[in-house]
Amino acid sequence: MSDRTFRRSTAGRTRHEQLAAAAVEQLQALDDLGVEATLDQTRPLLRKLGEATLSFALEIDGDLALLAKLDREFELAGSLLDVPARLGAAGETELAVRVAEALQFCAPDDMKGQIALAHAQAGDRKRALELVLTNLETAQEPFISEFRAGDVYRELSEADAAEAYYRRSLAVAPTATARSEVSLRIASLMIDSGRETEAVAFLAQQRARESESSEPAGSSTLQPRVGRNDPCPCGSGKKYKKCHGA
Repeated sequence: MSDRTFRRSTAGRTRHEQLAAAAVEQLQALDDLGVEATLDQTRPLLRKLGEATLSFALEIDGDLALLAKLDREFELAGSLLDVPARLGAAGETELAVRVAEALQFCAPDDMKGQIALAHAQAGDRKRALELVLTNLETAQEPFISEFRAGDVYRELSEADAAEAYYRRSLAVAPTATARSEVSLRIASLMIDSGRETEAVAFLAQQRARESESSEPAGSSTLQPRVGRNDPCPCGSGKKYKKCHGA
């Protein structure tokens, strides 16, 4: 996303474009606060971002072609799909759930997983795990449901279960990019529990496996192919450019 995008005049824009621009503006406002901003500073902007994302998603009304068109202009889809998790982390559970429900048309398994995560972030273990079970049973993309199950257990401070689900996700990850993302999550979990040496060895092992795969050259790197303004796949909550993309 460029500054030029944010400064463009709203004159002549469609309603969809205006709402997309509003969401991008809120994303930029949060980015401008920096990674050291406190929750008190970020929470009001997160609410505005949540409301802007919700309005945008409801206006799109399930039109994937329209979403793709707007994403080409505003480069916002990747960032908006992380909004429910960011809201949940800030204690905005109700808004997180509403946004995730509105975005289910474009990423059903991911959004269902983030709804479960929002309940875990709110401390509702029972509801969160009920949703995890349902999500796993009804998943269209098992990689995503297993991955989000890991996020839920990690949020509940159940590291062993979280790692087990992340590893299940890794086992069924369909692409090198997906394996990169979940590998970073596993390594981050290891580091959080004081297993830095094991994390380094694990990432080296994953790199070796990718290099031995039959996928085209360039797809085996362990760095995820995410935009620099997208959330880092390691789960830190920081933008990729300020975390593993630095």
